[in-house]
Amino acid sequence: MMRDLFPWYQPIVETASGRIAGYEALARQKNEVGDVVSAGAFFSDSKHSLENRIAADRSVRYQALSGLNELPGDSFISLNLSPEWLQFIAQTTRLPTLDMLRELDADPSRVMIEITELGGDLGLIQKAVDRYREAGFRIAIDDFGADFSQLDRVALLTPDVVKLDMKLLRDGLDNPRNAAMIQLLGEMASRLGAKVLCEGVETEEAYFLALSCNAYYTQVFLFSEAKAEAAPTECFKSQMISLREDYRDRALDSSMRNHWLAGKVSAELIALRELIKTSESAYGEIDLEHYLPTPQVLRFYLCDRSGNQISPNYENRQGSWNVDNAQRGSNWSWRPYFIELLASDDIDRRLVFSKPYHDIYAGQLSQTAALLIDDDRILLADMIINPPDRDLIYSHHGMQAQSVAVY
Repeated sequence: MMRDLFPWYQPIVETASGRIAGYEALARQKNEVGDVVSAGAFFSDSKHSLENRIAADRSVRYQALSGLNELPGDSFISLNLSPEWLQFIAQTTRLPTLDMLRELDADPSRVMIEITELGGDLGLIQKAVDRYREAGFRIAIDDFGADFSQLDRVALLTPDVVKLDMKLLRDGLDNPRNAAMIQLLGEMASRLGAKVLCEGVETEEAYFLALSCNAYYTQVFLFSEAKAEAAPTECFKSQMISLREDYRDRALDSSMRNHWLAGKVSAELIALRELIKTSESAYGEIDLEHYLPTPQVLRFYLCDRSGNQISPNYENRQGSWNVDNAQRGSNWSWRPYFIELLASDDIDRRLVFSKPYHDIYAGQLSQTAALLIDDDRILLADMIINPPDRDLIYSHHGMQAQSVAVY
């Protein structure tokens, strides 16, 4: 059976250059009518003994590595390894893949070991990963985000590359919350020191989402599925440049709208600040009878410079105001936007926005804006973000955390 299995190569494209940086070797076989299909069913079929599956896997691995020296000198091969395999390796003195490379006179630094899941004995997996790394291999974790209980394992294994779960990428195209989740995973992977790889990129919109997740690499099925021969490294470069330019133009348009929106918010909050200064009673009550906010304003409240909330929440209820004292006395000094405002050299002329978030009460994408009222008080306002319909870039980026000068 193992002679019937063979590798095909899925290109891994580097975002910055548009070149193919590496190839994932995927096991293939022919079905009853001679069509080439995935061999995944063979490896998951318990009818085949573990020993036979390991032998078949090593056969495919050897075939893939046999062509490594024929690839451009800076490209790499990515090989999938199951934790079952790794646990065997951890208990032996040999690394079969390293033995293959020595036989083929190939460089281990051009091979990425891709761990397909993180179940099993973590101690044994870590021991095997450490041995591969010491031998010069790169390490990747597949399906990052598929199981959030395993995030601590990713931090422990310190992979060179993290592959974001393909299902999350697809789901993110239709659901802003899923998009936010996968963007957060991309940010988390980068902060852990790993390069982000997005696989399963089948459309332009999926590619744009991948870029918003800080994808260093992509596997772009949009251009090519796995093939019997490794594609030339420059073959997708013109398409990738075109996609990057399209993304840049759309992101630039989004950023320009962000600046326009920030200006609009600034004008409204400056007007509110002046109203607070001039209409506040001796008892600290604000006369809002003649102040009609835009629907974008969810609520506002006042804090002292220590972050203590010294006013009720003034809730916008379809153009009328509801006073809610539940949060009075809360402290918001730990919020990043609050600290950013206090740290500004021009605090009296600075408006600071938080990162986008989903407001718990309104259930909508929102941001908080912070503006100095006077030497003792700060105005905080929760604002709804209304991205244009069907604008993927804007939906993914929102009006990001920023600060703007106001006059």
